[in-house]
Amino acid sequence: MNIRYLASRAAIVAVLGVAFGLAGLRWWWAALMATAALGFFLVAPRSGRYVVETQSGITPLRRDERARAIRDKATRTSFVLTILGVAGLTLVYGLLLDTPVPVAALGGILGLAVAIYVLSDLCQRRSSRRL
Repeated sequence: MNIRYLASRAAIVAVLGVAFGLAGLRWWWAALMATAALGFFLVAPRSGRYVVETQSGITPLRRDERARAIRDKATRTSFVLTILGVAGLTLVYGLLLDTPVPVAALGGILGLAVAIYVLSDLCQRRSSRRL
């Protein structure tokens, strides 16, 4: 990994940690969030999700065609299943139970959509690496 990339990300994380501290967060919470951001910056180039272009200056992470195709397919899968889930809730609560759909049920569908997106993205990345 490029030393300039690491140095620039460390500087960004330091500024981020100080900003969180000045915003009123407790020092340990700001340090935890800054550490999580640093962890992302260390893992991102190796994850296969991004390509590091050092000539791009302060924004070296880019997505290549493979990453965009995987993201688009995972997004479509998650969106379709979310629509089907909301339609199912509407049918169950509208026709069978004759009550309004609870907000918690919609929150559950949205949480499931995020989980489906992450799982679909992960499975596609694993399967395309083997090719």
